[in-house]
Amino acid sequence: MTDPRLSPLTRRAFLAGGAALGALPLGITRALGQQGEADVIIIGAGAAGISAARRIAEAGRSYVLIEATNRVGGRTVTDTALFGVPFDLGAARLNMPAARPMAAYGRAEGLDITRAPEGGRLYVNGREARDTDYEAFVATVRRAERAIGAAGDAGRDMPAARALPDLGPWGPSARFVVGPIGCAKELDQVSTVDFSRADEREGEEICRQGIGTLVAQLARPLTVRLETVARSVELTGRLVTVQTNKGTIQGRSVVVAVPPSVIASGRLRILPFQPRYRTAVEKITLGAYDHIAFRLPRNPASLAADETLYFKADGARAYMMRARIGGGDLYTLDVAGDTAAGLANAAPEAAAAFAREALTREFGADTAARMGKVHATRWSKETYALGAFSCALPGYGNMRRAFIETVGGRMVFAGEHAHETLWGTVGGAWLSGERAARQVLGLIGVRSG
Repeated sequence: MTDPRLSPLTRRAFLAGGAALGALPLGITRALGQQGEADVIIIGAGAAGISAARRIAEAGRSYVLIEATNRVGGRTVTDTALFGVPFDLGAARLNMPAARPMAAYGRAEGLDITRAPEGGRLYVNGREARDTDYEAFVATVRRAERAIGAAGDAGRDMPAARALPDLGPWGPSARFVVGPIGCAKELDQVSTVDFSRADEREGEEICRQGIGTLVAQLARPLTVRLETVARSVELTGRLVTVQTNKGTIQGRSVVVAVPPSVIASGRLRILPFQPRYRTAVEKITLGAYDHIAFRLPRNPASLAADETLYFKADGARAYMMRARIGGGDLYTLDVAGDTAAGLANAAPEAAAAFAREALTREFGADTAARMGKVHATRWSKETYALGAFSCALPGYGNMRRAFIETVGGRMVFAGEHAHETLWGTVGGAWLSGERAARQVLGLIGVRSG
């Protein structure tokens, strides 16, 4: 065959138009954690909260940054203990150019950030696909994207599945790439309008030390109060009051940088909470996307480092593979949508069995027998995430705009869910934090460039 790689597959996602801000040097980002009243309270030390805190600190204003867990990073976390090498439990790649400022910072700090391989390989019934298979697969994915995007562009906010034509034999594979992989949901749970607004991306970059490591580095100069659980945000008094498990914090304004699922679950209450914003947190929901990580020695399929593998699906239980992560023998089988949700609700050994069956089907029983240690993520079960990333439910594609508004003159939202075109990406979360910081600085009378 002439070229074993697919052209990059997208869900009309991730170009950061206007993302011209550079990474903030550590030298000008001051740690200003406060004990009393602060200019800004920031709830959540994921990428968005860290970004907001850095911008507020640069402006010389006081902040309190609180985090419910015992670490920073949110849904970006790198583990080195499980397999002895960096393994990103959550977001594993930076979508360009939205995350270019973050990548520039990481390189300046000595992190190894490189371009990810373009596209991916395609396997059909245990063999690498023929040219005609590649062409049919890519064409079918494009047809699906165009059909959903056209419906959304026309303002027909309906389930994305209803916008699809007959996709033929490659339909299940295309629906998996466009829906669960791109949106963390099956297409009957995806808004055509939300889908159509997601920008295209130029490519992806990998941090060899881990995306979670990069985000943690970005938080290094900041004062963060870990294991401080925000229980309520009260907007009725002279100051914003945040009740936590460790007491009361008051400030002039607040950035709420937690997933909407946490608010919808009642773990964080906002008082008063207007119906528009309540609808937004209930309808911009997080889907399921998980990694089943495992060791596979001796590179049985002769794959290059960090390759992406797609497989022709013959039913609902589809999957994608990231091969030889960092050039070693660590792999992930990525599952999403209903399959990921089902595995998260099953017994712990179900994920390992699923991966073994997939390896047997695609590469044979001998390869599956070599599979070593297995670890599966379950983001929908993480108390302060309750899912992987956001996508609007059908009929509510316009509700994402609520997360960009100022609430009660003192509160703003941040997070990947709070970016209209870059949702589902680390870069989108970072840029939303910078936007939120500009908003709250404006509320307290500070000009921000």
